[in-house]
Amino acid sequence: MSTGMPAGIWLTKFGTIITDYFGHIPYQVGSSLDRKDWRDVDVRLILPDNEYAVQFGDIHRSSETDPKLAAITLAFAALGKQMTGLPIDFQIQSESHANKLYPDKRSALIEIRNID
Repeated sequence: MSTGMPAGIWLTKFGTIITDYFGHIPYQVGSSLDRKDWRDVDVRLILPDNEYAVQFGDIHRSSETDPKLAAITLAFAALGKQMTGLPIDFQIQSESHANKLYPDKRSALIEIRNID
């Protein structure tokens, strides 16, 4: 993760909020994982195709064509930016779409919680 500290800690906290809400772990992807000259921090929530279809319909739709998906995308991107201070590019993708078109490296945004 090339975002530095404490932004990296806040990014993980942002991922935890996404996980708590959607029940699936989001991933940091793209250039911010391994380059110093990244433009934004790509965060992707990959939903199983059936869950994506229930929430948004056609698994090939994107936030450019689905107002509900656009609203959720914008809201979580704004939350991520507010929490981390980073330019967050948040997107929700169906599993088959993400795996077919974006098979590159992914880093799970998970928080290790101490449960006593």
